[in-house]
Amino acid sequence: MTIMPRAAIIILNWNGWADTIQCIKSIHQLSSADYDVVLIDNHSTDHSVEKIRRFCEGTDEPDTINNPPIHLFEMPESEAVRLDLSLYYRLDPHRRLIMIKNNENYGYARGNNIGIRFALNILKTEYILILNNDVILNDREMLNKLIKLASSDDHIGAVSPVLKSTTGEIQRTCTGNLPDFLDFIFIYTFIGQKLFPENWILKKHFNYDYTFDRPEEFGVLGGSCILFRSQAIADINLFDENTFLYWEEYIIGSKFAESGWKLVLCSEAEVIHKGESCITNLNLKSWARYWSIKSELYYIRRYTSLNAIQKGIIVATLLLEAGLALSDAVLRKKGSKFDKEYELKIISILLRSFGKNRDSLR
Repeated sequence: MTIMPRAAIIILNWNGWADTIQCIKSIHQLSSADYDVVLIDNHSTDHSVEKIRRFCEGTDEPDTINNPPIHLFEMPESEAVRLDLSLYYRLDPHRRLIMIKNNENYGYARGNNIGIRFALNILKTEYILILNNDVILNDREMLNKLIKLASSDDHIGAVSPVLKSTTGEIQRTCTGNLPDFLDFIFIYTFIGQKLFPENWILKKHFNYDYTFDRPEEFGVLGGSCILFRSQAIADINLFDENTFLYWEEYIIGSKFAESGWKLVLCSEAEVIHKGESCITNLNLKSWARYWSIKSELYYIRRYTSLNAIQKGIIVATLLLEAGLALSDAVLRKKGSKFDKEYELKIISILLRSFGKNRDSLR
């Protein structure tokens, strides 16, 4: 029997305990026995820690024979630099869980980095699976398939499965290319999406000609479920903590391209991705837009070679978009999905960016 390399599975939770518990249950159905589950709670305010603790104790599970309690190793962020593994590794991997409680909500990149550093320095696993809490593993061999593909080529830095919706459709965003100027206009604004739906730029960007019948290398992989070779994620210095939320997979793609690591989609593996449950449930559309645009501006500035005119056009388009969203928030009031406060914040950061870009042309 082939012994698979060890992997750490890192889940970031923020006010989403119901999704997180469902995700953990699906992980514990994996056929592989050589993995560690590290749950990072990003300072939730919805009693997530208590709910997950009760789940592990089996308090909410009526069938304690088929669902015995999970051994929970719970620690604050400050103690995540050490762990006595002697007891931990004597326990069934399918019934154990490490939970690190962050002091505040650090966002996606820094929150996950705490788990990645724990995996690299304490667990010393060969692979690290970053898993969104709204993902369900419906294939018991999924982890083995990803590790097998990643291990087949020393230049592969990360692999991911095919993402499918709860109704079974393939989510095309699980593959992508590093964006160019037209992508920012036609794909990453709702103006482009509304005026030119399913345009050829979008289809090219998300590889509509790919039929998901073979492994394939791409410039970007969906970040909802991605297995990193530990050496590769360490080599690029982990996630860039200058972003709070969004654009992480594009930054990873850019870093991997600079460092010579491959990103490969594993066509044989698939997972169910519910898709931004927390954002939807908490009605955080404008909040999410604010962080997305802020991260997009950072990505453009740090990781692209776009000229000042191109940057100015992108910012102007985003300003028009924010103005329309603000009008919607003001006029529709309770019926609007947009929030006036955050749309004003978006306009503010875009105006500052526009001013800096204009100054660079002088």
